[in-house]
Amino acid sequence: MANPIHKLINETELFAQLAEGNERAFETIYHHYNKRLAPFVDKMVRSPELAEEIVQDIFVHLWINRQLLAHVSHPTAYLFNIATNKTLDYLKKIANNAKLMDRIAQRSTEYGNETEERIIFRESAAIIELAVSALPEQRKLIYHLSRNEGLTHEQIAERLHISKHTVKNQMVHALRSIRVFAEKRASILSLTVFVLIAGK
Repeated sequence: MANPIHKLINETELFAQLAEGNERAFETIYHHYNKRLAPFVDKMVRSPELAEEIVQDIFVHLWINRQLLAHVSHPTAYLFNIATNKTLDYLKKIANNAKLMDRIAQRSTEYGNETEERIIFRESAAIIELAVSALPEQRKLIYHLSRNEGLTHEQIAERLHISKHTVKNQMVHALRSIRVFAEKRASILSLTVFVLIAGK
């Protein structure tokens, strides 16, 4: 069996070819870096699914901005810098969701004021927000319109020009995905927290 290739023959040249729109160069770069970037991102987000989404976003960004790669002298450092920035953007988006966190903190007082309980509520909210971030775009949008904007299925269907049945199915799948995601990652996730955040 041939030994795996750990280093590209000429990374700088491949990036220069990519800058010119060479799809074969892009494919080579993708296969070389994909398995290196995924564990790097996963260490920060602790979610293989979300890490994969971010890595795909990195390569989309790379292709769209390929003209900027002609003079990149350190391709590996360049890609990992993009990976770091993209991952921080995702984490900031989650951390800045003050509306969600405030809602959970306020509602949690109905069930007690213990510090430990409030921490559980906040951690659970963050886990569910990660799960929502990993949903497909249409499903994520439908979930957002329903849970964050309070629209009915009929209103969502009208706004997105889709059937009410489609909205209902997408919500069912969204809640199922969130539950599975949360159950895999939360050491403690009360059913009450899930109902408050994900359900109505």
